[in-house]
Amino acid sequence: MTVHNVFVITKNTFKETIRDRILYGLVAFGALFILLDLFLAKLSLGDMVMIKSFGLAGVYLIGTIITVFLGASIIYREVEKRTLYFVLSKPASYGDVILGKFFGLYGAAILTVLLMAAVYLGVVLYQGGGFDARGFVAILYQLLEAGFFVALLTFLSAISTPLTSTIAAALILFSGHFMSTAVENVKRIGGFTKTFIDAAYYLLPNLEKFNVRNVVVHHVPLSLEPFILSAAYAAFYAAVLLYFAYAFLKRKEL
Repeated sequence: MTVHNVFVITKNTFKETIRDRILYGLVAFGALFILLDLFLAKLSLGDMVMIKSFGLAGVYLIGTIITVFLGASIIYREVEKRTLYFVLSKPASYGDVILGKFFGLYGAAILTVLLMAAVYLGVVLYQGGGFDARGFVAILYQLLEAGFFVALLTFLSAISTPLTSTIAAALILFSGHFMSTAVENVKRIGGFTKTFIDAAYYLLPNLEKFNVRNVVVHHVPLSLEPFILSAAYAAFYAAVLLYFAYAFLKRKEL
């Protein structure tokens, strides 16, 4: 594995991704969705908490949809089109391919999220809320979660079809954000249901670690330590998922 090969694959993946016309449509839709904040501002009589909550939710929702859309076929497409043969004959290792695809797709995901974040920050500024530094912190947390999802989709794309990858990613997204709530709700039930939910809680990633949107809009104090721990949490899961993607791809007959 060489840095040069990883850089070349990263650059090519990034360029290929941002040239996708469907991506432009999704980003435009996301921007329009966030701009609905201007209409919401009139209905809520300028309630800044509601404006920020809606805007940050829009950035997260559309950003996640775009990440899943871009990543569901990131490896599968290369295998099906046989272009992976050409890449591996450069020579480039399986590790080069996995890391290059990951960084290229992650770069594209970061770019799209930041573009929508710029629209959100512009709306808040226009409504008299100034530069929403706390909102930008929530977006940084979102980028950590995006890194986890890009790694997850890289792994899923290496072992399954785009449709299966999308469904699996959606299920993990849902469970990752609502499992902690489910644990609280089944405490009084007990039995097999509680055991199953508890096991799932510890086995599946806790994506609520990356959700600070309510915290920032209600001005709850923030510190650096949770961000560092969340970054380490995302990096750990990403490293494990990328390793398994590498191991599976290496053992697969191409």
